[in-house]
Parts: sequence; structure tokens; C-alpha cells
Amino acid sequence: MAPKAAAKAPAPKVAAAKKVAAKKEDAKKPKSTEKSSLFTARPRDFGIGRDLPFKRDISRFMRWPAFVTRQRKRRVLERRLKVPPALNQFRRVLDRSTRTELLKLVKKYKPETRQERNKRLKAAAEAKAKDPKKTASTKPPISVLTGLQEVTRAIEKKKAKLVVISSNVDPVELVLWMPTLCRSLKVPYAIVKDKARLGEAIGQKNATAVAFTAVKGEDEGALKALTKSVNARFMARGELLRKQWGGLQLSLRSRAALRKNRARNAKSQVSK
Repeated sequence: MAPKAAAKAPAPKVAAAKKVAAKKEDAKKPKSTEKSSLFTARPRDFGIGRDLPFKRDISRFMRWPAFVTRQRKRRVLERRLKVPPALNQFRRVLDRSTRTELLKLVKKYKPETRQERNKRLKAAAEAKAKDPKKTASTKPPISVLTGLQEVTRAIEKKKAKLVVISSNVDPVELVLWMPTLCRSLKVPYAIVKDKARLGEAIGQKNATAVAFTAVKGEDEGALKALTKSVNARFMARGELLRKQWGGLQLSLRSRAALRKNRARNAKSQVSK
């Protein structure tokens, strides 16, 4: 029986080759990088009330407030519909550099607050109490006129040297007639982009219109330069602004469809 058992035993070279092949197979297998942890891994579930989703732009999925959607729809309608010249002129606003210089000058002459007025009158009263013969001046400092009624009176009496109108007054009927009145009376006017910026310059939340009636001697040159640039943009182009319609802007999808149609028609004409 011993010689038969010896014959069945594999040769040493074959056994060594099998060991080498087994080692290669083990080397090819990816080594497990799992670490022993108390928590078991599970796939993330982004269902309602489950895992938080990854960071992404979800603005198109948000439910915006009603006033935001109303503003956006109104802006789209203003671009799509045909806008009459009386409304379209409020889109032709001052350029950024001129607007910045103009708002700096408006801020310099903003109306005094109630606290500043009380302080000025108190100082005048104290000066008069100390010396009754000496009359202290109680005149307010030079400032711009604010409010539709005050500005309109200054335009009608031709006291306004420069009128600044906001472009996004709501309702726009409040200032719709003002550029026409300024052109008819030859009073320089300018339309600036935002009522909030104009309001910030005079220390208020919003402002529809302001008017310069007088400035200090040191600012006469700046006001003349601003008036010249404003007249070149608005007064000199009065007839064009009075007749120019606006709106009728196509959406991006409609423009892309038109381009495709033109390209298709051009190819068909070339093939013919």
C-alpha cells in the first residue's frame, strides 16, 4: 500500500506552482479598507424627512413669496409687450458715472433732520438771549426740495435748476407727466435708476423726485457740468424720447427658434 500512496502524492514542483498561483490571485483581489466601527454604513435616502440633500441650486424649486413672483411677471410683461413712449422714457436713465456724481451732490445738500433743526433754533435762541441786540440768523441751510408738490411748484415757477426723477416709481402715474412739464418749461431734468438710491442720498427710505434751487458758490461748477451732461442725454433727445416705443423683446427660447429657422431657410436656398 505504501508504494501506491507515494505515487498518488503530487510532485513538489506542481505544489510550488499552485502556491504561487494562489498568491497571485490573492494579490489581485482588492484589499478591504473597511475599518471596524460601531456604526454600519448604509446608502443615503433623500426622501421627505430623511437624509439632507447635497448642496445644489434649488432656486427653481423654491416657493417664492407672492410679491417676488408678481415683480418678476411684471418685468417679463414689460419686456414682451409694446411699451408706449411715455413709459419707455423711464428706461433711458443716466449712466453710472454721471449718476454717482449727481447723487454725491444731492447727498451734500440733503434736507436737515428734525433734530438738526431743533439744534439750530436752540442755538439761535441762546445767542439772542445772551445778546438781545445781536439778531442770530434762523434761516435753514441750502438744501434740495423734496416731495412732488414742492418740486412741481419749483418747476412751474422756473426756480428749479435741475430736477432728478426716479425711474421705478410705483405707480408711475405720479411722475409720468413730469418730464413733459420740464421739457415744455425748459427746466433741466434727469431720470436716475432707483428710488431707493435717491432716497438714501436725502436721508429717506425712498424718493420720487428732488430739485436743486440753489447751491453754494463752490459747487456752481459741478452743477453746471452735471446740467450740461444731463441736457445732452434728455433735453437734446426730447423729440426722440417722445416718439420712441419700447418692449417687444423676444425670450431666449424664441430667439433660438428664429435662429434655427433662418439657418434652415438658408440651407434650403443654397441646396436649390
